[in-house]
Amino acid sequence: MMNLNVQQQQTVKLHLTQGLTQAINMLQYTSAELNSRIDELSLENPLIERKDPDIPRSFYHKTNQHLQREYPLPAGTTHEDLKSALKRQALDLHLSDREKRIFSYLAESIDSNGYVTEKLSFIASALSVPSEEVETVLAKLQTLEPAGIGARSLKECILIQLRRLPKQTADAEKVMSSYFELFANKAWKELSAAAGLSLLELQDIQDLITGLTPRPGLLYDAGERDVYIEPDLIIFIQDGKLMLELSSRSFPDIQLNAFYEPFLERRANDDASAFISDKYRQWKWLDNALKQRRETMSRVMGEIMVRQKDYFLKGKNEIQPLTLKEIADALGIHESTVSRAVKGKFVQTPYELCELKRFFSAKVKDASDGHTSSHAVKAHLRRLIEEENKMKPLSDQKLADLLNEKHGVVISRRTVAKYRDQLNILPSSIRKRYE
Repeated sequence: MMNLNVQQQQTVKLHLTQGLTQAINMLQYTSAELNSRIDELSLENPLIERKDPDIPRSFYHKTNQHLQREYPLPAGTTHEDLKSALKRQALDLHLSDREKRIFSYLAESIDSNGYVTEKLSFIASALSVPSEEVETVLAKLQTLEPAGIGARSLKECILIQLRRLPKQTADAEKVMSSYFELFANKAWKELSAAAGLSLLELQDIQDLITGLTPRPGLLYDAGERDVYIEPDLIIFIQDGKLMLELSSRSFPDIQLNAFYEPFLERRANDDASAFISDKYRQWKWLDNALKQRRETMSRVMGEIMVRQKDYFLKGKNEIQPLTLKEIADALGIHESTVSRAVKGKFVQTPYELCELKRFFSAKVKDASDGHTSSHAVKAHLRRLIEEENKMKPLSDQKLADLLNEKHGVVISRRTVAKYRDQLNILPSSIRKRYE
């Protein structure tokens, strides 16, 4: 027989209100996301008003190597896309109406890298024209800028660019036309024997081809793909001390719309008063959330400044090992709060513009049983490779030995290979030079 007993049990559960959840999310918002959210709320709530008027933005331009200061583009500035540029240049080709139709189709079929990806036979069938005519128009398209545009393969793209160069490129064209696979696989000795060229000549060809553009279509779209970043925080040195400044766009302030203040003093029990009271509570919550976000970000950045003081005063190679938990423990907050605070945020330092997450790195054991940061190890690794004998480049094992010998860093050959890959540095067999 089943016994049914009623028991009372006390449990503790964390219940996040909608407001608290939104406040947590607000901490991890980027500058653009935060301002967009405030705009949305201000459209719904007439009591919400921005305290600071719009000010001109200072942008920072992110390039492949670094981040540098740029200025706003003039109003009305536009970027010509690749397809429009090709059609504009085609005016000088004096194409017939039939050729214009083929050209237009080809231009529209070019991908963002600048390649024609559809088979010419398919294009000919789609336009009901002979394949030879498509081939002829494509050859004319390939004479346009940027060099290499309209190629059907990397091999053809490189050959088009080589033939445009003012210097003699017969050997390079020979290698690309007849021995492309060997060249791509960097099988230098086999290629040398097959092409009848010395290793030194192949090295010159490699240098020449390295300077070409494998994806010419990106040259026209570069303006649209540039990334402009406004730092959330700015750190500078004043009288030998580190100073922190917060961007007004990343940390906006709001104020109560003065027009509605008299309505808040009313004690009427009507729909209008209820509406104003509800919107006031939302305004109050947003104001508190923004202040909390500002305070948390300031505290997190302040602790990072303390932990990474040598970097801010001496240079980027001085970054110390640091974890999110260490910052969280020092501030008495949860690790996830620190994670949200640094996510997607940028800081302008005396040396560079970088993401806050850059200041957090794994600890690498050194010879004295202490620890150094992976950032510092990578800096040592890059310097060793920059200073190596290019005719006898250092192997990953030799690099591991030198890191231990010169810097007291104890890491394996496999870890060296991993860091080298992260730095986009090629293996020693490919770095080797012949002069």
